[in-house]
Amino acid sequence: MIVVLGRFSWQAKGETALVKLVPKPLSLASGLLGALDVNVSSYSGAEYCYYDGRCSLSSLCTTAGLRPAYSVEVIAPASEKQIARLRPERGTLITEDAALYASVVQPFIESMDPKAIAWVANLLALKKETERLLFNDSDPERGFLLNIDTKWKSHPPCVSDEFARVAWRCHASVQDLYCLAICHRRDLRSLRDLRARHLPLLRHILHEGCRVIEAVYGVPVDELRVFVHYQPQFYHFHVHFTRLHNDLGCQVERAHLLPQIIAELEADGDAYAKKTLWYQLKANDKLLEAIRAADFARFRLS
Repeated sequence: MIVVLGRFSWQAKGETALVKLVPKPLSLASGLLGALDVNVSSYSGAEYCYYDGRCSLSSLCTTAGLRPAYSVEVIAPASEKQIARLRPERGTLITEDAALYASVVQPFIESMDPKAIAWVANLLALKKETERLLFNDSDPERGFLLNIDTKWKSHPPCVSDEFARVAWRCHASVQDLYCLAICHRRDLRSLRDLRARHLPLLRHILHEGCRVIEAVYGVPVDELRVFVHYQPQFYHFHVHFTRLHNDLGCQVERAHLLPQIIAELEADGDAYAKKTLWYQLKANDKLLEAIRAADFARFRLS
């Protein structure tokens, strides 16, 4: 992925923009292997041999499918948080117990500008991205919508037409499956807010989400990874659905399987209010700054 930080001429003074370019995969069926000019770069002396390969100029001229293509995402204006997330920075592993959450993390979340998740309200009201909508239950307690996540770059063109969607079932791009469930209730921000009373919502997301994905894409439940991030990218409770061999976003210190969350809440309805959680923060993350400031203050007082 290539990320460019800059400013469009039509933007207001002081605003910035992010442009993300993600290379689209080439198909072997398009004659890729036969079009490569290769040179040996390393040989193991046994069964492994490594080459540098480039598509020949004549192949690029005659075969459109071999030319580089990109998915392009534009964020304008780009917030400070969005820019920070994409900067290459060293990570720090945080050990967050209930006390740290109550004293630092929860106040930090509550201080965030509500405009940061205004786009979520547009999705839930079906004002935006309806072509990506797979399912919607508007029940205020257990309802959620299921969307095709924008991270699923290889997905066929998203359309609302049910007839056109028939071609999505068992499509080659299903190997990259990535869908997102967003709950309709507004009082849940993250994993920390979940209690036993939210089990009907969680079970509904798990069962209906898997059912819809199998119906639309032909992917059975035992090939799906259903998980929640902590810390999440945005603070309105949501659940990720991916194909098992798609490892995007499933780092061990960040992803929590939804079936496991349900089992833990069934055993202890306040489990996520009490347990210690681990996650990684980048060096430029404002939350990390707040945590370190609180630690320094405690050190001075002691």
